[in-house]
Amino acid sequence: AVRALMHFRYLVQSPSIDDRDLTRITATLDEFHANKHAIIAAGVRQGKGGKVIDNWHIPKLELMQSIVPSIRNSGVIAQWSADVTEHAHITEVKDPARSSNNNNYDPQICRYLDRADKCNRFDLATSLLDHSEDTGVVGEEFVEEDDEIDYYTDVIPTELPSPTRRPGQPRPITDYFSIAKILQQKEVGSVPVPLRSFVVGRTALHLAYDPSIKNTTVDEVAIMFGLPDLRPAIADFLYREATYGSHIHSIGGPRRAAHDAELPFDKVQVWFKVRLQETEFHDPHIIRPAQTLNCAPPSDPWTLGRYDTVIIQTSSGHSWPASGLSGHSIAQIRLVIRPVGKSKTRWAWDDQYLTYVQRFDISSERNPTTQLHTVKRAKRSNGTRMGDIIPVSQFKAPVHLIPRFGTTADTRLTAYNSMEHATEFWLNYFWDKHTFFALS
Repeated sequence: AVRALMHFRYLVQSPSIDDRDLTRITATLDEFHANKHAIIAAGVRQGKGGKVIDNWHIPKLELMQSIVPSIRNSGVIAQWSADVTEHAHITEVKDPARSSNNNNYDPQICRYLDRADKCNRFDLATSLLDHSEDTGVVGEEFVEEDDEIDYYTDVIPTELPSPTRRPGQPRPITDYFSIAKILQQKEVGSVPVPLRSFVVGRTALHLAYDPSIKNTTVDEVAIMFGLPDLRPAIADFLYREATYGSHIHSIGGPRRAAHDAELPFDKVQVWFKVRLQETEFHDPHIIRPAQTLNCAPPSDPWTLGRYDTVIIQTSSGHSWPASGLSGHSIAQIRLVIRPVGKSKTRWAWDDQYLTYVQRFDISSERNPTTQLHTVKRAKRSNGTRMGDIIPVSQFKAPVHLIPRFGTTADTRLTAYNSMEHATEFWLNYFWDKHTFFALS
């Protein structure tokens, strides 16, 4: 019943609804009403003092019956959102009222707003003055977390797109799609290559200008990140590239190269995080806030490392997010590198960012109660995790996995190590609306 209600709430918030969606909305509401008695039977519908309520006399539940007819008559309900007026009520009434002495509100609120307006005007005037005296330098409002786009200010200071702000977003949204487009149009030699920002389909990827580790050997990285098959994995990747050319790489198959395989390079650069940005599911012209994908080696408190999960493309015949999981896999990012060629040696591979990822197997069956897929770590015949090297350009979207705890709790599990100790997970498509529409 709760899961059906969650489906209903997500579906009705879609900005684009057709007859098929209306059928799904009606079905989810009917499913809730057909199973809601289980909530009362379990005694979890309670009122004040923990008293169990044995009825469903809730006006909003009755209102839900009118949503589908309303959509048919007037269009999607998102257009009737009260978010703007509710937000204005907070900033223009509630916040000033909290600064008062709780007496004679009206004049104190007006005085608060008047003074706040004067402060804003003063800040605007001084910022304009500072900007005019500091020509060619982008202001602080254009700098993202961790100074990730600092180097752009030297390369294309006047062409950087201004970050956009949305209601409810505490920070402006940096448009990596536009940044990547600008960089692609620059003359060869005027910007570092490979480009730190690039776009593949409806996904933009960004890496910091300075790598987390600027120069280290493949074997040192293998030890630091606990990847004993890193060298043969790179060798197998280079073999596939030489044999089939640039293509979409899958994860799996036998490991062909030896553990001491010879590589055409000795050194690599390493990044501990990647920024990934997508467009809205229903409107590719609207960009979403960028997400940070971590792949950092063990450190306190992440004593087993911090490795995020991601959806990757594994088939050229499918596209994200329209194809959902078809032609895609779920993997854990274990390493992001860029090979550094030997001096005065011609490179025989494309200069690009590579990643070592470990695959999860997705069950075709869903849990009958939650309708969530079960995912398990893929294993090789010798019991080790199934991992391979693929280009970073195959990243498509972050994904949220929930450890499947079972009947007995594992006392080792914490918020920092559950991804490493657990072997089975739930694929949480309720993580956000974008994920829900793509995976449900």
